[in-house]
Amino acid sequence: MNKIMKCLTGVILGIALIAMLPATKAYASSSQFWLDFGETTMSIPAGSEHTMWLRSDYNYTYYVEGATSSATYCDCSFSSGSQNVTFHIGADEQGKNIFFHFYADDERLQSEDAHDCVEVYVQGIKPASTTLPVTIAKGKTGSLVQNDKISMLYNEKGVAMASFSLTKGKGVMASYAQTGVVSNGASYFGVTTGDKNATPVISESDKAVMLANGYAGVCINGKYVNWP
Repeated sequence: MNKIMKCLTGVILGIALIAMLPATKAYASSSQFWLDFGETTMSIPAGSEHTMWLRSDYNYTYYVEGATSSATYCDCSFSSGSQNVTFHIGADEQGKNIFFHFYADDERLQSEDAHDCVEVYVQGIKPASTTLPVTIAKGKTGSLVQNDKISMLYNEKGVAMASFSLTKGKGVMASYAQTGVVSNGASYFGVTTGDKNATPVISESDKAVMLANGYAGVCINGKYVNWP
């Protein structure tokens, strides 16, 4: 009986000691123990920034997915150690969900698969409204006006002639920002977007107007795409 009581007492004490041990630190991703974030999701208003703590055992790099603004980026050291990093969201950002993908960039870690991610929910997005002067038929000057997710071409008298938009597929319009007119033998409207697979959408009648005024399509993130 005494032996049984001693065994029971030992088990109870063991359980109590385990319960008193400090909890293991929770990492941003259970598969990436070399990288730890203060936060993995956050909300940041357009035109604002947010600083958080980051720890990395290796040198690292990152890329941004889903951003339309060149002013959206992460200010970081790219070096191993504990540090603060600051996420900047451009005032003209149109993307609602921005992903900052962090990868190990260190010869000590022979793998390109070591990856983790921070997601930013962008708040207070202002609908894009950009007017660009553009050359139209007969050398006249018209304008390309973007309102939210649609761009309209106007003639020199301010009369609307044709419009286009971008789609990410399945009838869902893509956010983008107009950047100007670029040339690749023909003229294209330059746009930037965080949707990698975005393609132009335009009616046949509007396509004819665009072609008549010298515009063969759009240049999406540097890739020339003719009107469909």
